[in-house]
Order: sequence, then structure tokens, then C-alpha cells
Amino acid sequence: MDEKSRFLDLIQSNIVKYGYHVTIVNSTVEPRYIYTIGLSKSIGFELIFAGGIYYLKEDALKIIDEIVEVLRVKNNTNSEKINLSSFGKFTVSNVDPSWSKLMMLGVFDYYETDHIKAMQIVPDKAHYTLDTPNLSNIFDASSEPVWQWLVHKWNYSVPEDSTVVSNINALLGDVITEVTKWENDEWEMFAGAGPDVKEDEMRIVSLGTILGIDKTLTPAINLDLGKGLWRESLESSWNKWG
Repeated sequence: MDEKSRFLDLIQSNIVKYGYHVTIVNSTVEPRYIYTIGLSKSIGFELIFAGGIYYLKEDALKIIDEIVEVLRVKNNTNSEKINLSSFGKFTVSNVDPSWSKLMMLGVFDYYETDHIKAMQIVPDKAHYTLDTPNLSNIFDASSEPVWQWLVHKWNYSVPEDSTVVSNINALLGDVITEVTKWENDEWEMFAGAGPDVKEDEMRIVSLGTILGIDKTLTPAINLDLGKGLWRESLESSWNKWG
């Protein structure tokens, strides 16, 4: 049995056991995304949770599970808020086929079709990190630079699997004001003072994600080990330290 056949058998087994299968895509460059296979027959569409790094993987899986239960009971497919007491409020919105055909390859393999309806799980404003795309629009790498790597090749001088430790505030939209490089192909980039960031507020994301969020961070690529940059605001020039 080849790899594809084993994958399809696993999907079928999970659909029988749990009602649907979940695929987690952890790329080295674009953000994490998670999508279902098997819900089309029970609720009429598949779900995708793209980005949303505010939530750790385990919480994202719980969110999907809880939303599936709500949708099964209420048949709620419009923009009404779905309130999950432990995680916040979410909407379920349409996914343009240009996105699903790039991201949800397992769905098309399983159903052997070119047409599958998909809906995006979208967090509320308080939990909406900048790695979350708007999948209702036609895919355009220029308007969704965080996700440009779905179609573009990596074009920076450092490896595409380079990572950044950042904080939730930065990923929610606060300006990154401190950048340091302590390891090869690893950076720290924080909104606010790094020593003040608590461990549970830290998230590891790809360098591609951060550069997609804020192009002005590009000078960090050329930092030597043990060196850093700081600035007071987005409009300020970078200052060297270390």
C-alpha cells in the first residue's frame, strides 16, 4: 500500500470513529493551518482554521471540535457569533475556492472532486492575530503577504525554516520595538521590553510570518549573533545595540 492509500485509509477510519478527520499543516514558512475532511456529508462543508497563533495547537483542535458540535446542533452557517466560553467568540465565513485549492489538498484527494465548500473559523477581535487571513477574498499574495509563500519561493538570504520568538501583543498588532539574534536562524522580536514578556505570552512563528506582518523588520536578517536593534515606534529608525 502506497503512502496516499494509507493516508486515505486513515481519513476514512477517523471519519467512522469521530465523524471527521483533521489535517494539521505545519509549514516551515507560512503559518499553521488546520482543516477538516469528512464534514461535507454531515453539515455540508469543511472547516479551516488558518493562522490564529493566539491559540496553541491543542486549543485550536478543541475549538474546531466545539464549533463542529455547535454547527451540528444549530446548523449555523451564517455570520452569527459562536460563543465558546473557554476561547472567545468566533464566526464561520465563506472560503473562496482559490484558497481551498491551495491549502486543503487532502479534501480534494479524499472526495476526488474539484469542488468542495469550505468555511473559515475566524476569531473575534480580541484574539485575531495578524497571521489570520481573510479567506473569503480571492487569493492575492500582495494583499496577504503572510501567506505569499503558498505560491512564492523563499527569497531571503537565511533559511526558510528560520524562526522568531515573539509575543502575543506583537502578533495582535502592537509594533515590534526590540529585535535580537541569539542563535543561528533564530530571533527574538517583541512589542515592548523583552524581559517583561511572560512565557505564556510568547509564541514561536516563522520568520516569513513576521516579515509578512511587518516588512520594516527586514534589517533583522543581517544581525550578527548577540546583536540587536531597537526603535521607539514604527516610524522611528532602528538603533543598534549589543
